[in-house]
Amino acid sequence: MKKLFFLLMVGILFSLSCDDSNPIGSSTGEDAKYYPLAVGNEWVYGRDGTMLLSGSQIGTITGTCTTEITGTATHSDKFEVFVQEYAVTDTIEMYGDTICTDSSFTTYIRVTDDGLFGYAHLTDTDSSWVIPFPLHDGATWDFSSEPPMTATILTMSANVTVTAGFFDNCLEMQLIWSDSGNIVTSTSDFAKNVGKLRNVFVQTYQNSTTTITDDLESYTIN
Repeated sequence: MKKLFFLLMVGILFSLSCDDSNPIGSSTGEDAKYYPLAVGNEWVYGRDGTMLLSGSQIGTITGTCTTEITGTATHSDKFEVFVQEYAVTDTIEMYGDTICTDSSFTTYIRVTDDGLFGYAHLTDTDSSWVIPFPLHDGATWDFSSEPPMTATILTMSANVTVTAGFFDNCLEMQLIWSDSGNIVTSTSDFAKNVGKLRNVFVQTYQNSTTTITDDLESYTIN
């Protein structure tokens, strides 16, 4: 059971560690439009998933995830960041049992001409995760050093249909983490002036596979 909860949380949290490029200033460039940041912005996702053991389904996951930019704050290095709050509720049906989970957490983010930077705490000297600009097809970088996670832009021209509608010319990015037989892939699609449309999280460990898809149902952009 502990492994299953670990599988679910990896797809949600971004409390990773990587080197920072000491970002300064804000950005209004084209790349920044994939990550619209303003107080009051909100994204609501439906969550749907399955758990397989040796190819047979043993459980399902349904839930919601709400992401909201609730304000701004000052980092200890004196630059401004946006406060982004997540609330995730899941219902897990497995072997005839029902497990309900309810979690929330906060990250601090900013976008500059150098990229998008996230921080787990306002006192972190290094960003927790980074998406460097410029964005282009085939770009690959170290998203995280511990655990070692790499990111690749698969395409800048994806066509994506989610509950919230159809979007073209989308950015599709994939994260990959492999450690001790544990393989995680997280593939996300982003639309300009909207943000994240969908995320497909897949984790395999030995003979088990967990897949969770977050699908954008509604959004508010200021």
